[in-house]
Order: sequence, then C-alpha cells, then structure tokens
Amino acid sequence: MNGPDAKKRLMDGNALFRKAADPALLTRLNTKAQEPFVAILSCSDSRVDPSRIFNLSIGDAFAIRVVGNSASDPFVIGGLEYAVEHLHVKMILVLGHTGCGAVRAMLDGKAPDGLDKVMSDMERARDKVPQDMAKDVESIAETNVRLQLRIVEDSSLPIANAVNKGTLQVVGAMYDLATGSVRFL
Repeated sequence: MNGPDAKKRLMDGNALFRKAADPALLTRLNTKAQEPFVAILSCSDSRVDPSRIFNLSIGDAFAIRVVGNSASDPFVIGGLEYAVEHLHVKMILVLGHTGCGAVRAMLDGKAPDGLDKVMSDMERARDKVPQDMAKDVESIAETNVRLQLRIVEDSSLPIANAVNKGTLQVVGAMYDLATGSVRFL
C-alpha cells in the first residue's frame, strides 16, 4: 500500500469511526478527565491491540506500546508512573505475546541499533530460561514479561509504594496470536 492509499484508508476508517461512535461517549470523554482503570504495557506489534484483545472502550486503558513490551526506557516507566499517580489506575498489566518479533530479532542478531535496551532485555530473558529452551521464542517471551514486571516495580518508587499500599496490582500475561486467548501469569 503506497502513501496516498494508506492515508485514504485512514481517512475512510476515521469516517466510519465517527459514524459509529456514540456521541454521548465522545462528549463525556471530551468534558471529563481521563479515568482508565488499567495501564497496559504491551508490544507495539500490529497484531497485539490491547483494547481489542480485552474488548475495552475508549478511555478504559492507558496504553503504552513499545517493541518487546520493554520497560527499560525511562519514558515507559514515566508513563506508567503518570498512570498510577495522576490517573489512579488500579492495575498495570505487562502483556507479552507469542511469536514475538523482538525475541526473534535478538536470536537472529538482526535488531536495529535503536533497540539496544530492548535487545538487552531479550538477552536477559534468554539467559533466565533453561539452556535447552534458549532458542524457544515463546519461553523467552514469557520470561521477558516476568522480567519487565520486576523492572516496573524495581524502577519506580511511586509504583512500588502503590503496590505496597495495596492500591495497585502489577500483573503479567501472555497473548496467544493463534487463539486470541490471554493467559495471566
């Protein structure tokens, strides 16, 4: 799809959205502060759309999407802290998925230079799986989710404090591309 075709598809999609959107919902969202109940850190993979996966409405989730659902970049932690401190989310969900391209890129040594921190996370996750699973994309992806949970809690005092107070849960899950199901860890 070339540039003009892509732009037309987006414009047509927005027209359909506007036609189907509940005007009362849009008015409420426009006149009221954000009130998401969950912050979701997920992969930027185009097949992993948290709002669709969980059948959420506009305004339900504060979503941060980054390659490999990695929390190693300070802007990700900052976004999650914003969701906790200012939007008062009740949960942070780190959502990984099967067939993760970031894991494959790490295993194949073909990641762009700008993904150094993500690749470092993938290598750390690979190092935590049993030796016989060191090339298994799914095992590494799940281990990466567990690693990101630790990074989220260990890198942020506001998040750790909210967890300790019992006002916030930090949980992980894996999304299966083949079945559409989510398995909480």
